[in-house]
Amino acid sequence: MTAPRPPAGWQFTEAASVAREVTARLFGPLLGWLLHGPVVVGAEHLDELVEPVIVCPTHESHFDSSTLRLALGPRHRRRLAPAVAADYFTVSRERWFFAAWLGAFPFSRAGRGGAESFATAERLLAAGWSVLIFPEGTRSQTGRLGPFRPGAGLIAVRTGRQVLPVRIRGTAHALPKGSRMPRRARVVVRFGAPLVALPGEDARAFTVRLEAAVRAL
Repeated sequence: MTAPRPPAGWQFTEAASVAREVTARLFGPLLGWLLHGPVVVGAEHLDELVEPVIVCPTHESHFDSSTLRLALGPRHRRRLAPAVAADYFTVSRERWFFAAWLGAFPFSRAGRGGAESFATAERLLAAGWSVLIFPEGTRSQTGRLGPFRPGAGLIAVRTGRQVLPVRIRGTAHALPKGSRMPRRARVVVRFGAPLVALPGEDARAFTVRLEAAVRAL
């Protein structure tokens, strides 16, 4: 039986995956210096993953995706597709290219675009790609954790895939909102034990459990 293919897009080709990994190995040491590592806590939970999975980190900076890729390491980041707000792809060609370069796909939570976004995420998982979803939906303005939206929970319930809770602290200092120039800051990435939707659990109940797990990190 032929394995499902990921959605169309050059960012999901093997050549793009190889290019991303080469770039990560070339520039990773510089990013690591900038982020003081980053410091990784709970790395043992990565060994509990049965990939592909849904990765759910906190969000306070445009540095979060790159920081997470560095913390995950080459084994877990090679086939990782971040869900990025659909309007981000339409702002400029530069932003579109940068998002696609990170393996991202446009994600909308409402209307017809929302249904297509969820379908794309599920197709990626079926094709062996882990999906990164920021459950807060947007960057924190205060550094405090915002309320979680049920999108990741809905995908978790539909697919039965593991969800990896992640808390990232310090990226807002490394690259504050509105800033173009990064600065050195101590960043900590904490991984929690992976979660799986329970039999009969709906998306909102799972989201409550996921948010509690992240807040505890």
